[in-house]
Amino acid sequence: MKNSEVPTMALRRAVQICNGLDALGDRLNVSTETLEKMLLGELEVPQDLFTQVVGLLLEATATRAPKKDTPDSNDGGRKGPRH
Repeated sequence: MKNSEVPTMALRRAVQICNGLDALGDRLNVSTETLEKMLLGELEVPQDLFTQVVGLLLEATATRAPKKDTPDSNDGGRKGPRH
């Protein structure tokens, strides 16, 4: 993955989280047409918009409950014997 792809990938993920372009556009105060052009690579994602998208993604993932199988770094790591 190239660094130049990250803003577009983040935008795609935000569309999924918001359940569509219209909802994301409302959330970011950007027209659907502009978002479509950004997703197609016709327009660059401005830095301030990218920052808003990252904040939205962080907010969405922070509200999810962690998976029970994911070890907590505070638990001291490995539970069973080493192989």
